[in-house]
Amino acid sequence: MDLAYLGGNGYSAVSELMRAMILRTIEDLQSGSELREEALEYLMSDDDEYILSFISICRYFGFDPEKTRYAILNAKSRIRTRRRAA
Repeated sequence: MDLAYLGGNGYSAVSELMRAMILRTIEDLQSGSELREEALEYLMSDDDEYILSFISICRYFGFDPEKTRYAILNAKSRIRTRRRAA
């Protein structure tokens, strides 16, 4: 289920931005590039006041931040970050 799609009411700009930030973080972590370290810092941050922090985004979508963080870091296979065409 695509949580950025608001129950058939379309995509909101805020949820799309939040979704994009998490997906980019995952891509950067998986890439092994110089951005990997920044992505790891973002993912591991305990900041919950900034609206676009990892924790705030998880809570917005109804995810447990700790479980989500664990799932991303311990994925057994590459996490797909591209949306499939409808």
